[in-house]
Amino acid sequence: MRHFLMATRGLSEDEAISLMSVAVDYGITQVVDGNWGVHAIIKKSLFAGEA
Repeated sequence: MRHFLMATRGLSEDEAISLMSVAVDYGITQVVDGNWGVHAIIKKSLFAGEA
C-alpha cells in the first residue's frame, strides 16, 4: 500500500505512511501452511475528484 500510494498518488513515504495509519483497512486474506496473506483497502473518495 505504501508503494502504491507513492507511485500512483505522488505521496512522499511519510505522507503515505501517515495516510495508511488512519485511512486504510487491513484484513487477513489467507492462512496456509503458516503463511499469512494481508490485503489493504483505501477508499477512492479520500482523493479529490474520485467517486
